[in-house]
Amino acid sequence: MPRHNNFSNSEMRDMICVFAQANFNGHAAARRYEHMYPNRLQPNYKLFRNLYNRLGESGSFRPKSNHGTPKSITVDEEEEILIRVSENSGMSTRRLSAATGVSQSSICRILKKEMLHPYHYTPVQQLLPQDLPARLQFAQFVQNMQMENPDFLNRILFTDEATFTRRGVFNWKNNHLWDSENPHAVKEKHFQHEFKVNIWCGLISG
Repeated sequence: MPRHNNFSNSEMRDMICVFAQANFNGHAAARRYEHMYPNRLQPNYKLFRNLYNRLGESGSFRPKSNHGTPKSITVDEEEEILIRVSENSGMSTRRLSAATGVSQSSICRILKKEMLHPYHYTPVQQLLPQDLPARLQFAQFVQNMQMENPDFLNRILFTDEATFTRRGVFNWKNNHLWDSENPHAVKEKHFQHEFKVNIWCGLISG
C-alpha cells in the first residue's frame, strides 16, 4: 500500500482538497482522486483521513520521526558534552543542546551521572585596590563614634540604589556554573567607573 513517503507535498495537498470535496469520505475521495489525476500514483483510501488528521494535530503532512523513542547517546556525544562543560562551565543545557543536537533531558542525565550540579553566582560589589583602606578607615571611624555616642548609627543616612548601565541585565536566576562542588562563584556588579544611571533612596533613624 503506498504510504505518505511515496507522495510529494503538493500531491498530499491535492489529496486534502479532494477529501474535502468528497465530504471527508475516504472511498469517495480515492475514486475522485483517481478520476482527476489518472497518471499519478494512487493512494489508499485510508491515507486521505490520515493526512487530514495529521495536518490538524501537528501542522505537517508527515509524521514526526522516532516519535516516543528516546535517542540513544553515543560515547562520542557524551564526551563532547563533558568537554564543552569543562571548557565553559557556565554554558546552559539549552545552548549545549543546540550545539550538540542532544536533547536537554539527555544532557541533564549525563551531567547528573557525572555528579555535576548547577551552582548560581553570588553578586558582589567590585572593589579597587584603593577601596580597601578607605573601607577599613570608615569602619574604625564608625566604631569609635559609636563608643562615644551609642545613638550615632541613628544619625547616619543609609542609602540603596538601582543601577542601569549599557551592559544589559545579568540574570542571576538563569546563569549558573556546572561543577562537582560549589565553586562559590561571584559576579562583580555596579562597577563605578562606567556610564550608568542610579536611582537611589535613603533611610535614617529606622
